[in-house]
Amino acid sequence: MARSRGTLAARSISKSYGDTAVLNGLSLSVTPASRIGVVGPNGIGKSTLLRVLAGIEEPDAGTVTHEPPGLAVSYLVQERAVDGLSGGEAARRNLEAILASGADVLLLDEPTNDLDFAGLELLERFVDSHRGGLVAVSHDRAFLERMTSIVELQAETRRVGVYPGGWSDYVAQRSAARELHESAYAGYVSERERLDEQARRMRQWEERGYGQGRKKKKTKDVKKQAAKKLAQVERVEKPWTPCELRLSLSPAARGGDVVARLEQAVVERGDFRVGPVDLELRHGDRLALLGRNGSGKTTLLKALLGELPLASGSRRIGPGTVLGELPQGPGPFAGRERLLDRFVALSGLPQGEARSLLATFALRADDVLRPGRSLSPGERSRAAIALLAARGVNALVLDEPTNNLDLEAIEQLELALAGYEGAAVLVTHDRRFLEAFDPTQTLELPAARAASPSP
Repeated sequence: MARSRGTLAARSISKSYGDTAVLNGLSLSVTPASRIGVVGPNGIGKSTLLRVLAGIEEPDAGTVTHEPPGLAVSYLVQERAVDGLSGGEAARRNLEAILASGADVLLLDEPTNDLDFAGLELLERFVDSHRGGLVAVSHDRAFLERMTSIVELQAETRRVGVYPGGWSDYVAQRSAARELHESAYAGYVSERERLDEQARRMRQWEERGYGQGRKKKKTKDVKKQAAKKLAQVERVEKPWTPCELRLSLSPAARGGDVVARLEQAVVERGDFRVGPVDLELRHGDRLALLGRNGSGKTTLLKALLGELPLASGSRRIGPGTVLGELPQGPGPFAGRERLLDRFVALSGLPQGEARSLLATFALRADDVLRPGRSLSPGERSRAAIALLAARGVNALVLDEPTNNLDLEAIEQLELALAGYEGAAVLVTHDRRFLEAFDPTQTLELPAARAASPSP
């Protein structure tokens, strides 16, 4: 007999860490038909919500109930490195395990991270066929299109917005709601100003009298009448305007026409061999490097950067080329050193200029004085992008740059790349980001081969 699917319900959930309220009165019902996407800035509480729903953390207030009580819930965590496997291989293995669990409700934290296109197809086929409920924290906009509703955890206000439909529906509804709110607030401000001006004129008339034979009104009566009218105006809260993240990447100087060239390049890393590869990157080129997980994309990027030696073939970097990398892993800011100190050391900027630049990447005074390893993956990624801007690189190497960025930062990085005049090489499985990158050339790697034994 087919297993009975049920409902997971969260009612008025609140959760704080110290003085910071992460969740505030959130209610959510996950039915068998639910496909709920959870979005919001990094650090807002998306993963905390999943842990509370999974029963891993207890809420400070509110309840999480299962109907029926034996409802099976499985949780895919965001950090899932598996010993001996690449990020993509580990992601695929963990995903296959949770999909095979037969759970009634799936809680997925960034399930698309590190998956190649074949892995994404596997995930999406399962989402379409799964008969139970699903809640997914994700920044993959193509994946979010498959959702039945989007839950937005809003910064600053700590409110929760629920929007029916997928990603495009959410964007349209959110935009329309903001326009309505701004219009209502403008009307509210205009009416208050009109009543304030009316009250001012009435006070002036009261002070001057109302003409021959008219009795002067008392000032307190004029004020009381004005206050009554103001009280009748329905109050509209001022719309919250988030601090906009504006990423900017500008080459300090242009290099030569040929930025980099690999000729019959072969790279051997451990037991695997990539190549031979021929590649030429010219000024203004956008190269998308494609291939399944394990095909050697990151290995080839390391060879292009000069961080791995070639087993055979040649590598040439053009005159004036300044290469800069946004790596897939923890990057240069994952140690014990304070972010500001490490940034100054790597960029060569004075502290004041470094602080100002980091602030434009939404890394403010408190953030820059923290040890790099205490920052979120998204914060470390923004610091790495800021370092590229500080160095004025004219050739970018981007290895899965969207993995640790929230949606606002991803869209801002897209805009920054759209205006970037240098060359760029991209490895990504973010389909929307790849489309926005608009590659001028693509190179697809076959599956990596075992290296030949030494003679």
